[in-house]
Amino acid sequence: MVPWQAGIRTGIILAHETIRGSAALELREAIATLDTQPFLTEAGLEMLVRLADYSCAPVGLILANFLAVGLNEELEHEIRPLEGIKDIPLPQDHWTVASSLSSQSLDLYRRQGLIKERVRPKVAQVRVLKAARLVDEALEGARQVNQRRALELLWEHEYFASAAALSREADVPESAVRSLINKGYASYEMVEAPPPALPHFYASPLATPQLDLQLDSAGQEIRLSVSGGLRRDRLATIMPLLQEDIRSGESALVLLPENAFIEETAGVLAAELPVQVISGGLTDAQRLHLWTELQEDSPVVLVGSYLALLAPLRHLKHIVVLEEASSSYKMIAGARVFVPTAARFLAEAHGSSLIFADKLPSPEVLSSLAISARAELPNPQMRAHIVDLARVKNWPLSAELIQVLKQVSERSRQAIVIAPRRGFSAAFGCLSCGWLAYCPNCDLPLRYHQERYRLRCHQCGHTESLADFCPECHNATVGPLRAAGTQWIATEISKLLPDMTVKRFDSDKRDDLSDLLAGQPGVLVATTAVLRHPPLPNVSLIAVTLIDTFFNLSDFRAEEEAYRFLLNLAELAPEKRPLVLIQTFRPEHEVLKAFVAGTDPKLFLTDLLKRRERYQYPPFSLMAKVQVSARQASAAQRAATWLAEAMFALGATEIELLGPAPAPVARIRNQYSYQLFLRAANLERLQALLEPARNYRGEARVRIDVDPRDIPGFIE
Repeated sequence: MVPWQAGIRTGIILAHETIRGSAALELREAIATLDTQPFLTEAGLEMLVRLADYSCAPVGLILANFLAVGLNEELEHEIRPLEGIKDIPLPQDHWTVASSLSSQSLDLYRRQGLIKERVRPKVAQVRVLKAARLVDEALEGARQVNQRRALELLWEHEYFASAAALSREADVPESAVRSLINKGYASYEMVEAPPPALPHFYASPLATPQLDLQLDSAGQEIRLSVSGGLRRDRLATIMPLLQEDIRSGESALVLLPENAFIEETAGVLAAELPVQVISGGLTDAQRLHLWTELQEDSPVVLVGSYLALLAPLRHLKHIVVLEEASSSYKMIAGARVFVPTAARFLAEAHGSSLIFADKLPSPEVLSSLAISARAELPNPQMRAHIVDLARVKNWPLSAELIQVLKQVSERSRQAIVIAPRRGFSAAFGCLSCGWLAYCPNCDLPLRYHQERYRLRCHQCGHTESLADFCPECHNATVGPLRAAGTQWIATEISKLLPDMTVKRFDSDKRDDLSDLLAGQPGVLVATTAVLRHPPLPNVSLIAVTLIDTFFNLSDFRAEEEAYRFLLNLAELAPEKRPLVLIQTFRPEHEVLKAFVAGTDPKLFLTDLLKRRERYQYPPFSLMAKVQVSARQASAAQRAATWLAEAMFALGATEIELLGPAPAPVARIRNQYSYQLFLRAANLERLQALLEPARNYRGEARVRIDVDPRDIPGFIE
């Protein structure tokens, strides 16, 4: 703990050195050391420093993003005058809570050297029922038998949580326990709270792995890619390696991008292995308790989000990155680190083996020369049908989709209909003149939400009521336009199938799906969030209302993401072979051709890599996005132009530097943004070209995103 302004701040000691002379007078003494052993591993610290250098971010920001415990621990901060100091209004004989002083007084006493301070972790306490007196003659007799039984049980245990808990355990009326309290045989006391319970998971064992992995155990930093199959298949393939880790007294780390996947994976692994979980779903107290247990260095498989990367695992044999290409691994705030990159740095620091697993391997992993072995599992065969929306009139449900939905209803089956967005429609406007309702703070159309009868911006949260007349042509021809969301589609299906259960699952509304999970017939209308939900048992149809949303993204990863999405539809019905119906205005798109034909994903990726190489996109270059933002568009443009000129002065070529240009959405929350993109052959070259952006101090705000995963996206 160190003094910080008028309070205290938690810090991590990385190293120490001797400072002599006047330089030492400029420093303040640390108030206290909270830990008796290293809080982080040397490998974790090495990962932090490398990430800071790689992502052009302060190491403190990386630490704050990744450290799950310690920095926000509840503390007791107390002060006391030094011996002989009597001119300040503090008692000499005991410690005083620091918060009882004003911040100005505390800072003044510190600078004058009049007080000493101490900081201790606050011990959580709980009120419990404890025994106060032994059983004596006053409790003899038949009328006191219940009181005597309860008191004897209370003495056998250290305490009970309450009188009700004791009465249940002793099988006596609660009034008997209250009598013990009134007579002084028991009393409530405050004691140190026990550590909070950690989650435990139980599941049936996995099936026999489809591939027998034989790796050179003597090799250091083995890298393995497991692709294809279902999530459980990939996990079953990796399981023997994790079992061998535990048998040899070593640990493993399994990373996942979303909490839903964490719970599912932990449940599967817990059937065979000692498993612990760390994620944002745990309380601060649970994470601190888990941290303490992990420091005991018992072999364990730790399953978690990016928060698991700094866990104190000192004998780490394997780091597994499941769903390795997921965009959810990209941190959207702070240092904007891509978690698989952090996992790679940690594996290199530990000398651990690294395993990547996904339905479709990312081009970066597929092309990596450092991959020691690849396990390619067979993909489930899927029945796919493409509907050309350019040749039909119905919207948003084509005649073919309507026909198949009626068949689902007639046969009492289940259907999943995936929409490209939440809400009712992507825009609200005039059918006569083309006017659109735009957000006043962002250069984006407002989304129409029918349930609330409101227009809403999904970026800044601005809402407003619907217009009855067009403000441009004054006609009453206003309403929701195409690009239907989950509300619109669910409404149309409810009209089509009035006797069928229709549920929604998106970030606006998550209906209770327990009846569908129990096998009852119905239709689930959802966004891609449904891919993170347990599968329904009786699915005969999976429909995608508009796959073009993926194709139209201004991102070089668009076709890769679209293909991975289609392949992952198999997870929605792992035990079935439902019809997959896809609506599109581009039926000849190569992604759809590959999916319908059941093309080997590796052939698809080989063609994709050729195009990436032609345009020097990753993995054939390292990429960074520089976003320049200001309240005035002219200020953002000036700063972006200056940065581009500075980079050209450092030798950037037109192939390496793209821009500056307005961001795809030029204004978000009344901030105007310009973007520059850098492509470099290696990290040293990229960092050299980024130097002007790292050192910029001007009228605009400059943010750097190395390895951007969302090219048109706004950097928070």
